[in-house]
Amino acid sequence: MDKIKTVFITGLHRSGTTILCMILGAHPKCIAVGEVEAVIRVDRDRKWVESHYSRCTCGKCNFWPKVMENIDKADSDDLKKRYRIFLKTFSDYFPGKIPIDSSKYINSLKAISELSSCMPIRIVRDVRGWCISKTGKITARHMLDWYKRNLFFERSSKGAYLIGYEHLALNPHKEIVRVCDYLGLKYDEKMLDIPSPTDHILVGNRMRTQKNQRIIYDSRWMKINSIWPTLLFPIMQYNNKRVFN
Repeated sequence: MDKIKTVFITGLHRSGTTILCMILGAHPKCIAVGEVEAVIRVDRDRKWVESHYSRCTCGKCNFWPKVMENIDKADSDDLKKRYRIFLKTFSDYFPGKIPIDSSKYINSLKAISELSSCMPIRIVRDVRGWCISKTGKITARHMLDWYKRNLFFERSSKGAYLIGYEHLALNPHKEIVRVCDYLGLKYDEKMLDIPSPTDHILVGNRMRTQKNQRIIYDSRWMKINSIWPTLLFPIMQYNNKRVFN
């Protein structure tokens, strides 16, 4: 199989991976497929997967059942082989299209990078907003967790195009134009009209199933008084460079 062009989105949960996947998937040359790894991995319960076919963002899915059928025929537990089957099935169903995979995890990025012409994107959300989204408060433990995990993603996805979630949420048009330039795509105004009826997102943030989506920035962290952003200055330095620069 010739290597097809793919886009892989990596980053922490609650950092905007699903919304970015949906926006890029709305491009005429792309199809959002959500968290592929969460569907095809060997330890995923098959009944759970089958129960989600009817929840696919396409409305009535025949693509994902075919992916799983082909995986069953291959009878392999290897993630890379399962990704190869996914990509082959995708090419058969959507020739010439680019899958937008928001699986996040580095093992998945390695697999899809070896099998395709992959253009990785890493999205980072302000540590304060991420903490509030996760727990409703800003704590030292969660700031350190954010820092450690983002460092891991950064070191493991060298060369990935970096996006700050705040830029995406507050000025989506400008940011998506930049992303399209990176991907070699012509910006299309319909990209901000999400979700797209061509999406095939089986797993991702629950917002994937909500109609007429708008990007609304969660600014709750601005109203929270916490000493930790001041005390953990090195983390805030890293945050400001990666998110706002």
